[in-house]
Amino acid sequence: MLVTLLGTSGWMPSDSRETTCFACRDGDTLLVLDAGTGLRRLLTPAHATLLDGVREVHLLLTHFHLDHTCGLAYLPGVFAGRRVVLHAAATEVTGVDPEAAVAGLLRKPYNPRNWEDLSEYRLEPLAAGANNVVGHRVLVRAQQHSDASVAYRIDDSVVLATDTMADPGTAEFSAGVGLLLHEAWYNDADPRTDEVPAALRPGYAAHSEVSAVARLAAQADVGRLVLMHLNPLHDESYYFAQQAAARAAFARTDVRADGEGIDTGTA
Repeated sequence: MLVTLLGTSGWMPSDSRETTCFACRDGDTLLVLDAGTGLRRLLTPAHATLLDGVREVHLLLTHFHLDHTCGLAYLPGVFAGRRVVLHAAATEVTGVDPEAAVAGLLRKPYNPRNWEDLSEYRLEPLAAGANNVVGHRVLVRAQQHSDASVAYRIDDSVVLATDTMADPGTAEFSAGVGLLLHEAWYNDADPRTDEVPAALRPGYAAHSEVSAVARLAAQADVGRLVLMHLNPLHDESYYFAQQAAARAAFARTDVRADGEGIDTGTA
């Protein structure tokens, strides 16, 4: 499976990084993980070919924070003429009704049309544990965050774990996977972390520290760890310092640029 990094920032996009979005192309199927501002990259010449031959798109949402869902407003432009199936965790997993949550995001006056009028799209909830999505085994696991969020595992190819604390259960969930995409919001050992405004620091407790993430990847023996949902309050030098810190615990760790593709079979 080829995974293209369409957006690796959290919260806010920057000049070089869009908010969270990943495209997984396997044959004539396109799976999209989260719908941040990175979704718009599918309209650019460099990535429009990911849609060649695709008639149906399956878009999996980890949760409903706006930096992960604002791209839902782009669907008519990005996926014109294609069927789009949204997936989100079922109410039993998170306590959030996914149909109501999507309808709350796609409604007037915030969207030109209401969700119930968008007949070209449908939503299929996903249960905890194993689900079948167009022939792929998609595992769903609830995470520890300030709001309800889930991690996804697609076959043995890729795990996306974002908007979560570094959770020991993620290691078991990710065991042996080719590519682990895990958020890395901050680095405790970097003095620049202490420069973040004090009012924002409590929110860090709901996110992941990079060395803890690397230890989870080592425990899971994943093929490759790519750090994502990077903190936009910092710059590229901070992210690469995170990479160095992570590699001390798990050598196969990378910070990659938006737009790069990763073959999970050789990750």
